Amino acid sequence: MVSLCAVALAACGGGSDPGSAKPDLADQDRFLKDYVQLLNASNENGLAGLLDAHPQGDKDARARINAYGGKGWDVRWTRASEFANVWKIEIVGTAGAKNRPVHVTETVAWENAHWVMAPLPGVAPTPSAAAGTEPPH
Repeated sequence: MVSLCAVALAACGGGSDPGSAKPDLADQDRFLKDYVQLLNASNENGLAGLLDAHPQGDKDARARINAYGGKGWDVRWTRASEFANVWKIEIVGTAGAKNRPVHVTETVAWENAHWVMAPLPGVAPTPSAAAGTEPPH
């Protein structure tokens, strides 16, 4: 069992603009549920639409489908936040013929009134302070 670990994003947008929306965890739940369902369906176009806040979101969607698509992810997660508007999300799924549990750690941030996931490594430029990541086997 290998986890995908991403470091918290350095800065979150939105801040001082009085018209900017505030993060809603129920909306985050909907975002994560859509993410998991699109992975399970290996729906690359739908996933690209969900990740359109990423730089090169279409390439990131393709990389995620290759790494995680169709693994039977369950719609269960836990979340923790040590920084404002940034959450560490633990998603539980299964892999292989024996359906062994796979735990994936994602970083989800609220930026410019959108939920944004840290892109997979090598897909979009990452901040200089970002940690290395690797997909589950």
